[in-house]
Amino acid sequence: MIIPVNPHRLYEGCMFAAIVHAVTAGEYPELSYEHSWDGYNYSMNNSQGCRATITFHPKYIVAVFQESSKCDLRRSAYDDLTEMPEEILEIARSEALMYVRRDREGEAVPVITAAFWGTWEELRSGQTWEEIVENGGHIIERQLMDRDQAWAWWDDYYGLNNSQMDLIASLYKRKMENHGEKIYLLAEEMDFLCGDPNECLTALRELDIFPYANTDGMIRRETYEKI
Repeated sequence: MIIPVNPHRLYEGCMFAAIVHAVTAGEYPELSYEHSWDGYNYSMNNSQGCRATITFHPKYIVAVFQESSKCDLRRSAYDDLTEMPEEILEIARSEALMYVRRDREGEAVPVITAAFWGTWEELRSGQTWEEIVENGGHIIERQLMDRDQAWAWWDDYYGLNNSQMDLIASLYKRKMENHGEKIYLLAEEMDFLCGDPNECLTALRELDIFPYANTDGMIRRETYEKI
């Protein structure tokens, strides 16, 4: 069945959340596990027993959720994916499901409590949206907020200062305008990375965002790309 989630809005919300996290990572390194980006895959962990990975493939989207309190290790993840087209299932196997594995009698197997999938035009699931939310989908609540709501929530969560907010807005705008391309911090933007900048740079590199290096007024991108 079709679920009421706009694929583009979901991607934008996930990218926004990941950028906020990356810019603040130097101040809150203990929260580094909450958001990560690896290739096509955006992963979340709320430290309260819920985790999820969304694969943003060029053609398809796959989202899998694992709510620990509702996991049944005896049940195969593929039992919940019987309606998934084979082409998308292949992507799920090699991407999203790799991030939700748990040990079952000495074997690492994917364990999920909810899932949805589809194209960049429409998302579907074998569960209702209410069932998805109840079984782990609540972890993407912030990613589905409109931009003003999301700003307010992340500001309250991380205590953003004005410089961080300006940097987040700038990086988000550049990412949305330059899909699939590397983005580079301006030299002065490096000063907006509070706390340990290496924590921030590690998280930013996951998003293909790299810092500039100025030498005698010249921009040397390759210098930082080798760090």
